[in-house]
Amino acid sequence: MKYIIANWKMNMDLKQVNTWLNGFKDLIKDEEFKNKVLIAPASPHLYKSSQFCGDLNLECSSQNVSLHEKGAHTGDIGAFEIKDYCNYSIVGHSERKEDKKTVLEKRNICLEHGITPIVCFVNKDDLKEYYVDGALLAWEDPKNISKDGVYREKDSTEIIDTYKYFETELPNVSIIYGGSVNRDNADKLANISNLGGVLIGNASLDPQHFLDIIKIFE
Repeated sequence: MKYIIANWKMNMDLKQVNTWLNGFKDLIKDEEFKNKVLIAPASPHLYKSSQFCGDLNLECSSQNVSLHEKGAHTGDIGAFEIKDYCNYSIVGHSERKEDKKTVLEKRNICLEHGITPIVCFVNKDDLKEYYVDGALLAWEDPKNISKDGVYREKDSTEIIDTYKYFETELPNVSIIYGGSVNRDNADKLANISNLGGVLIGNASLDPQHFLDIIKIFE
């Protein structure tokens, strides 16, 4: 089983989210996926998205989690709040530019609350430090993350070589890939044996594009 994750980032208002959800529902009809499909909306849309995911046997993820348990932390969203809506949370995405200590603390907070952290990392040599039972790992390179709708794909040979390294360092641990994933490169990614799925940014904003990637991995 692989993880196909739509990371919407800060891109859609509620009207657009409703349009996306209704459009995706019409596209998939009663289809069931063998892989785990996740939607990661912005925090204001967690409630709406989690209801949608529950109805269609999908999963909902937050895009971030607070370092703090609870209290006077205006603007933060705590793990105890997230778990009302999500079983997953993305932590340490490279766009947030958080240091390793912060990412590891957020990973541990998620685990303490029964939330599966999707732990993003850039330096492949940090692999073992980020991994712990119960967490998912997602490797990404900031140079290859799409920007302003423009895809900046990494050479597939480099991805394959990196995943060979991962397999040597952490056998039997599947690692998600993020970085300009779209329908044109998904086929190459799907054929990497120990690649645990994909973290999709810009391409996930179009429900048809997202579904095309899902079907490639099916």
